Amino acid sequence: MVYNEQAIKEAAYYLWQNAGCPNGQDNYFWNEALKQLNCCNKNSCCNKSSSSKKSSSTSSKKSLSSKSKK
Repeated sequence: MVYNEQAIKEAAYYLWQNAGCPNGQDNYFWNEALKQLNCCNKNSCCNKSSSSKKSSSTSSKKSLSSKSKK
């Protein structure tokens, strides 16, 4: 898929900032931004990870509440 260069720049910039603004890793953050954009636009890994987290946290809460009732 072809992305708007500005969207890639913004994503790479935020990744770079979150990593503490390291020098000399421009290509790394550009490629990471592309990976994240690909992932989210395919609706594959982004939705799976968030839905699996929700279901696991719900089942953890259920098991904790049933233990505390005993």
